[in-house]
Amino acid sequence: MTALTVAVTEAAEDLAVQSPGARLATPLLGVLDEAANVCRWRDLPDLYSHYGSRGIVLMTFLQSWSQGVDVWGESGMKKLWSASNVKVYGGGVSETGFLEDLSRMIGDYDRRTSSVSTGKDHRTFSRQLHRERILEVADLASMPKGRAVVLASGSRPTLVRTQPWMTGPNAEAVKASIASHDPQAGSTLADAQRSAAVAAQPDADTTAVPL
Repeated sequence: MTALTVAVTEAAEDLAVQSPGARLATPLLGVLDEAANVCRWRDLPDLYSHYGSRGIVLMTFLQSWSQGVDVWGESGMKKLWSASNVKVYGGGVSETGFLEDLSRMIGDYDRRTSSVSTGKDHRTFSRQLHRERILEVADLASMPKGRAVVLASGSRPTLVRTQPWMTGPNAEAVKASIASHDPQAGSTLADAQRSAAVAAQPDADTTAVPL
């Protein structure tokens, strides 16, 4: 899989170099799902930004920060993270170091508090501002299913509601593809149906909330 991915992206780069502006007229999207398991591409961190300038958009999915460190080392994983224009955290991680860094990236907010003190002949009101984390490590570690934090270049971090494919507009086409090509189609579609039921539960929260 790694060899196939490298071959496709190198061919796309050759085409981009010959195209106006040295980038693809129609961008190529490369989705590297479970990259640490099935696409252990050692040079990926060094190429991420370069390929973006060529119109080759790569999306790398990892289960945790340590998965990436296992493949590219701490320095390579930091390089990959920094070169990404959009970063998405979908929960389910218990690595406190990574979550602490993410919490700091999300930032703080000012919480206003009021107090009243009463004397013999007077009453005094005072207000204070306290800086507090928007999302603590514990909040990020226990983030519920169906939520994600998106960090996009030039924008404040945003809390979003995810939309699984089984509740999206192309659900029937995806199901038909799974039925035709997935050897485990029965269990895959059953899992999708259960996930769709969870995603369909009433939720009063807004779809996207800047943090």
